Amino acid sequence: MGWMIGVDIGGTFADFVALEPATGHTVTLKVLTTPDAPGQDIAAGLRRVAGAGVAPAEVERFVHGTTVGVNTIIQRRGARIALFTTAGFTDMLELARLRMPDPYSLFCERPAPLVPREHVFAIRERMDADGGTLVAPDAEDVAQAVAAARRAGCDGVVVSFLHAWRRPLHEEQVAAMIAAIDPALTVFRGTEVWPAIREYERTTTAVLNAYVHPRIAGYLARVSAELTEAGIRAPLLLTTSAGGTMTAAHGRRDCVGMLLSGTASGVVGAGVVARAAGARAVLTLDMGGTSADVALLEDGQPSFSTGQAIGEFPLAITTVAVMSSGQGGGSVVWIDRQGVLQVGPESAGSTPGPACFGRGGTRMTVTDAALLTGILGHGDLGFGAIVPDPALAEDAAAPLAARLGMSLAELAEGVLRVAVSGMLVPIEQLLARAGVHASELTLMPFGGAGPMLGALLAEAAGMKRMLVPASPGTLCALGAVAAAIRVDRMRTVLLPFDDATWPKLHVILDELADEAVTAVAGMAGPGASALSRAVDLRYRGQSFELTIPAEGCGTAAELAARFHAAHERSFGHAETTAPLQVVSLRVSSSRPAPPIAMPRQDCVAHPAREAGAVQLYADGAWREALLFDRQTLDPGAELVGPAIVTQADCTILVPAGWRARVDGLRNIEMEHG
Repeated sequence: MGWMIGVDIGGTFADFVALEPATGHTVTLKVLTTPDAPGQDIAAGLRRVAGAGVAPAEVERFVHGTTVGVNTIIQRRGARIALFTTAGFTDMLELARLRMPDPYSLFCERPAPLVPREHVFAIRERMDADGGTLVAPDAEDVAQAVAAARRAGCDGVVVSFLHAWRRPLHEEQVAAMIAAIDPALTVFRGTEVWPAIREYERTTTAVLNAYVHPRIAGYLARVSAELTEAGIRAPLLLTTSAGGTMTAAHGRRDCVGMLLSGTASGVVGAGVVARAAGARAVLTLDMGGTSADVALLEDGQPSFSTGQAIGEFPLAITTVAVMSSGQGGGSVVWIDRQGVLQVGPESAGSTPGPACFGRGGTRMTVTDAALLTGILGHGDLGFGAIVPDPALAEDAAAPLAARLGMSLAELAEGVLRVAVSGMLVPIEQLLARAGVHASELTLMPFGGAGPMLGALLAEAAGMKRMLVPASPGTLCALGAVAAAIRVDRMRTVLLPFDDATWPKLHVILDELADEAVTAVAGMAGPGASALSRAVDLRYRGQSFELTIPAEGCGTAAELAARFHAAHERSFGHAETTAPLQVVSLRVSSSRPAPPIAMPRQDCVAHPAREAGAVQLYADGAWREALLFDRQTLDPGAELVGPAIVTQADCTILVPAGWRARVDGLRNIEMEHG
């Protein structure tokens, strides 16, 4: 097979990996993102990839992850859309789940919905909970709503009715009416996007899809044009929130499927490295310019969840289970009204970027703090894209230091400690839910800023081991290349779970499997696909459910036993005699990407070759640290902290008390104590 290219667009840099699968030969690079001109960063990166000897005509797979959709939601730059919903339920988005984002804050405010109340229109229709028609959709209501939506300047409509999860007939009828009245309106149905029970989550997911659709569709058109201009004939594939890939044509409609694409592909890339290195229990840390994202890997496989939040809005689709905090390399440092030092969640991004980038930024960031403590400043950043300027970092930090009565170095170390403490919150939540202790895990930091603070975070969390990949700054792009084409299907059924319903459940699972396999074949062509089946179960009367894998279960009793065991693990108890209820059935179909060769070299223990010594501010004092160039570290090279390892895509901090060793895959294994 020819070259495969993976691209991940982050908050500060766009990462590129070009890979020859048979040999494992890679070309990696970074370019600054262009948020005001999406697509230009890809064009710039492709020119550099071609300059590195990758012939465009030999590219057979091009996979891309982007934050365009997420940024559209966070920045509130999406489409002006209308919501058509069941009469009597037009306050659905305002009511939500009647939960405050922060119940302990006296100043907490709920976010405004993406669809304002004046753009929500009532349609007289009603189904009962079993899907029977009580009131057919009123055509006059639809016509009046379309006219009102157009007067309000809306160019898209979401149709989401109360019991459409049971039978989407009314949504389909109203969508057809809208198309007949005004074919120029873009229409999405709630059950088309995700046919799950719970009308608020289903509707919000459909609203998110419609809200980002114009920007994503336009962006994908520009990227496709850039590929054509560059001479790349491979089809454009997109990474998905569930850690798979889909075609660009599919992504133009399934926009929510790629909202968390960059986050998920980083976890997939970490899984590739973890499996090759034999690391069984891993906590991943993806720290870029905007956020720090953590996830758990077991034998290289991520866990999945539903209900992930995008900004303040729930996303009902299946995603890789990731938790995030607003601490990244570009996170802005500030002092609150109580005089307390804070880091993030606001980010300087790539424009203007951290102050030390010299691109117009004047506010101190985490990157500036790392420069002022001596962690950074021993080489260029981002494959030479940035030469950090300490004087600019000092200018940005000076007002904050003066206000707090601290030296610049004391302030900078304090910023890093605050950033680490912010990242501990999602880690503790994730481990508590999984029932795992930090000491059982190996931390794998990646992203441009992950290895810089990884050891500090590991110490604070109680982890003793770290594994730094060979190219941590571009691991998300590697994950994009390694991701399988994947399609998820689900159907809510709300049935009692017993021997009588077991055959019916199998029939529905087979139907979903046929749909998923057909969808994968439509994107990848003929071939065998892997299937996984799961059932959402709960005790009758419970409000929420657990997703239980159904593979290998020949009877209802076997699946029930799995549920009871999962309930015991999650909540500390199980009611083995209580009746069960099936909420939804799930099927995933996937076609794996071509395997990636990761040749292992022999390791002979030897001292790492030093590149010099630098001054590092740590634990309240300046001290000497050894400097190493990662390109000179062969398998078996060993070093002890305090030390700094520089490479083209990131900087690795090895604090005092840590030992490091290069393994046969050129990962750096680190151990504390």
